[in-house]
Amino acid sequence: MSLKRFHFNLLVMFFLLLVVKVRAQSVNYVAEVLTMGAGARPLAMGGAFVGAANDATAAFWNPSGLAMIDDIEITTMHATQSDLQSYDFANIAFKTDFGSYAFSYLQLGVDGINVTTTSSDILGTTQYADKAELISGGWKIGNQIAIGASIKLLQTNAYTASAFGIGSDFGILYKPFKELGIGLVARDITGGSYVSWSNTPTDPTQVLQPSITAGVSYTKEFGKSSSQGTASVPGSTLTVDFDVDTLYAGEALNNYHFGVEYWYRQFVALRGGFETKGFQFDNDSFTPSAGVGIWAYLFEVDYAYVSNSIGGMNYISLITRL
Repeated sequence: MSLKRFHFNLLVMFFLLLVVKVRAQSVNYVAEVLTMGAGARPLAMGGAFVGAANDATAAFWNPSGLAMIDDIEITTMHATQSDLQSYDFANIAFKTDFGSYAFSYLQLGVDGINVTTTSSDILGTTQYADKAELISGGWKIGNQIAIGASIKLLQTNAYTASAFGIGSDFGILYKPFKELGIGLVARDITGGSYVSWSNTPTDPTQVLQPSITAGVSYTKEFGKSSSQGTASVPGSTLTVDFDVDTLYAGEALNNYHFGVEYWYRQFVALRGGFETKGFQFDNDSFTPSAGVGIWAYLFEVDYAYVSNSIGGMNYISLITRL
């Protein structure tokens, strides 16, 4: 057995052991904004992006993937769901001689919430806002491995109440060869992220429990390559991604993500995928998704539709590469 093959098998076994270990942990649905994802491209592929993270949204999915970007990337995303809520993501990622870094902002909000009395008289309206700021970095260790980390600042505002918390994530990305990526992210690794409330009757502290996500991505090139400037562009590429996470570990279930992406001459992309809770395929557990992307010079525009039991969400992203 070659040394490369030994390292590959050892890493896969390590991932599997970590996933099994955290299955028994309980889950606490704090900081909902962190469950929404980032970027229409990964979301169109069922959120399977931990092993494929290679653009600025890696700051959310797997910060070690930031080490794979070139120069500067700016990403913005907006999403709506049946006029009930809006979701926004924006970040900037850049490469330096000492690693790659990103600053990200996420906000999930609902406007026009009625404030009523016990007799249902309307006193006015308010809004709910769940926010997160991420400070992330990714660094290469040799030619095949990258590591990364994020510090998360969490804030929630709901009428007169507010909450604040802090957390951290750690990620690793292993590419034994060009076509294959294997990723691992440990979220809220410092024993959980603590979110403390104020201006409530009890001012509780909630905990976002630690979790693990492992993913694998494989890309195959097809057709004759052509030259664009100094770059060689394949005729087409097909990428298949698969992730497993422990979002529902408290219910003795893993969460699975599957996605595919097809690029034609790195110009137009078709994507599809799904997320499923414990491989259950009922309306509450199965979330299919689909999307398209267009890449022209310095810009990539992506669209995704993610179906769910309350109507689905439309996402649109713009990535600018400088």
